[in-house]
Amino acid sequence: MDDHDRQQTGLALENAETGRNTQWVNPDTGYRYDLMPTDTYQSASGRPCRDYTMQAVIDGREETIHGTACRRADGTWE
Repeated sequence: MDDHDRQQTGLALENAETGRNTQWVNPDTGYRYDLMPTDTYQSASGRPCRDYTMQAVIDGREETIHGTACRRADGTWE
């Protein structure tokens, strides 16, 4: 993932409703991504967090990634 993909991932985590897909194609690499938040909650420290599933097609190979991201104080997701 390059900066474009990280930015799109952050936008999807920030704005997509749980259970709704966000798709994009990287204009430089042609890689395709489909991210769906699967759960939204607050961490024990009170930070907003989201579980997600991402489908990525890179060089013709499909990969599925399951992850969790939490919003930092500066608004970015980690």
